[in-house]
Amino acid sequence: MAFHNAVPEPEQIDRELRVLELRRMGYTWQKIADSVGYADHTGAYAAYKRAMKRTLQQPADELRSQEVDRIDNLQLILWDQAVTGDVKAIMAIIKLMERRAKLLGLDAPVRIEQEVTTWTGEDSIDRAVKDLAALLQANDADSTGESAMAESTSESESTTAE
Repeated sequence: MAFHNAVPEPEQIDRELRVLELRRMGYTWQKIADSVGYADHTGAYAAYKRAMKRTLQQPADELRSQEVDRIDNLQLILWDQAVTGDVKAIMAIIKLMERRAKLLGLDAPVRIEQEVTTWTGEDSIDRAVKDLAALLQANDADSTGESAMAESTSESESTTAE
């Protein structure tokens, strides 16, 4: 059973690096497979994807680890000041903790809810536009205390429109 996080054998890494090199030189997947020893083009392509993921992921993981170490060191420097009540040190530590959580993906995802109103076509479009205009006018009037006047105006308009 193969483990995804297992360290590959050096021979596999060499083959994948050769695949990357040949692909950068413009070889087709089949030519790469023939040159490196894969049965067909799908093996060469799979090796390419593995190599790309490994070469891109490893530097990102190392950089993330370095940044977390730096944050830890800065927090350690400020800790004594923070526990004695230094507000600036406390705020700095909170910012460091927020940055660490963001780097490591510790925060829960933010939920965004959206409400969509659709027009079904059951009423005439003119009626829907008048109702919407009345609603917008009523909202504007609410802020100035004139909502009752806007509602009576929209009711009389809709009665005459029918």
